[in-house]
Amino acid sequence: MEILITGAAGLIGSHLCDSLTRKGHIVSGVDNLSFGNINNIPNNVDFIKDDITSWQYHLHWNNFEYKKYDVIFHLASLKKVWDGSIPSTEVMDVNYNMTKILVDKCLTDGSKLIFASTSDIYGNSTSFKEDDNITMGAPTNLRYSYALSKWHSEQYIFNSIQESNLQACIARIFGCASNRSNKSWSGGHVPLFIDLAINNKEIIIHGDGSQTRSISHASDIADGLSDLIPINNEIVNLGTDQETTVKYIAEYVKEKVGSLSEISYVNKDKIFGNYNEIQRRFANTSKAKQLIDYKVNYTTEQVVDSIIEAWQK
Repeated sequence: MEILITGAAGLIGSHLCDSLTRKGHIVSGVDNLSFGNINNIPNNVDFIKDDITSWQYHLHWNNFEYKKYDVIFHLASLKKVWDGSIPSTEVMDVNYNMTKILVDKCLTDGSKLIFASTSDIYGNSTSFKEDDNITMGAPTNLRYSYALSKWHSEQYIFNSIQESNLQACIARIFGCASNRSNKSWSGGHVPLFIDLAINNKEIIIHGDGSQTRSISHASDIADGLSDLIPINNEIVNLGTDQETTVKYIAEYVKEKVGSLSEISYVNKDKIFGNYNEIQRRFANTSKAKQLIDYKVNYTTEQVVDSIIEAWQK
């Protein structure tokens, strides 16, 4: 198949390039490189630096946009950063507009869309089932903006499935990492902690560190995404059901690195305001196992070990 990946230079996007080309597909990638790294792109991928939000539906298609693809994986996304440099309104606008542009292109070209959503949508769920009712917090807190932008896109996609016969599948992705991870907070706590530990810098934990997260290897997520190509009209969780506390990860990383870093704790309200902290997070992959025989090949500790080994070199 001829396949397009948006956000191809990012963590998951680049591993998806590997997975799809390994299976013999012809892969093109697009990324504006605002967060992605051009060095993540394999040589056998046709890559163009571009911003999807500049694409015009029906008007002024350049050759890259005009080309028809069998499948489009939409991974490009904007997440709010906590230094205030990206406004929450921009997160919501950009993410929805990209989805709308790509849905329009898929409908015009007859392409299949596979959309990368987020486990953040589940809020404080305890079962993490794809058909659960979803409850978000109050709109007075800016932190919900990213999750809401993905939720909005999910609804738009399913509207298009029912009203316009769009062929699509949605993957709700739980935490993942690899040696290609961004070392800032945008990459998640695991690569951030590893980078701080290697450099003997203070590791700061929000809250008491008892909150659990699930961290899988990005290559396992990518393989799951590529296996979703034949699946239509479904929402599917991808990730690991292994839960580890944030505190455990910090301590494990510090010990593995042999770091002199101090681990400190800060009240979460000072960081996020009146935000109902997500206390538990794990990927309920029962549906993925049933639909695509989904498997994870790395434990969380093995993910951490592989990153430490690569980065210490």
